[in-house]
Order: sequence, then structure tokens, then C-alpha cells
Amino acid sequence: MTSGMKILVLEDEPLIAMDLEDLLTSKGFMVVGPFFTAAAASDGLDQGKPQAALLDIHLMNETSFDLARELKRRGMPFAFMTGLVAPNLLPTDLLGSPIILKPYNEKELLAFLAAAPTG
Repeated sequence: MTSGMKILVLEDEPLIAMDLEDLLTSKGFMVVGPFFTAAAASDGLDQGKPQAALLDIHLMNETSFDLARELKRRGMPFAFMTGLVAPNLLPTDLLGSPIILKPYNEKELLAFLAAAPTG
């Protein structure tokens, strides 16, 4: 069951972050964040104890790849969110990670979260 599931949100565009937070909370999820930098999101991992994460790939001056590697190491489900469709979008070690295209499709986003193991 996804109700009450904690989702970490890393998104550097405030309007997208607010929209995503509103959608998730309206569906019964608890949002950890939203965070605007990978460092802040990394701090939120231990403080907020999320069960899954949604990561914007390209942030203002960085990417979310190192955070994704940490989530992968911890066995936490995550999906990248991006408006960019390009070859070589992900580094080799993160190939095969779920990608949700922006503007995101609500059904696709919720299907990812419903399939995420909750521990």
C-alpha cells in the first residue's frame, strides 16, 4: 500500500516541485522535501527516512547522479525525472534506472510509486 509512503523529491524548479508535492500529498504520500540541491536531498535521506525518491537529473549547477548512486547502494527505489531525451543521458552505472519524462504523466508517476517496494 502506498498510503503514507514517504517520497523524497529533488527538483530545482520551484513550480514543478510545488506541483509534484501537491499531487503526491493529494494521493496520500508524504513528501520529504522538496529539495533543490543534491546536498540538501542527501541530508534529507537520513532525516526524513524516505522509502522512494524522484530525482530531477539536471539541477542548477549539478546532476543528481551521485545521489542516485547512494540510493542504489542503499537499495532505495528511485526514478529520474527529466524533460531531456538524449542518447547517453545516464552514466553507464545508472543505465536501466527508471526515467519519467517531464511534463510528467500522473499515471506513469503513480505506477512507479505503486510498484516501489516499501521495505
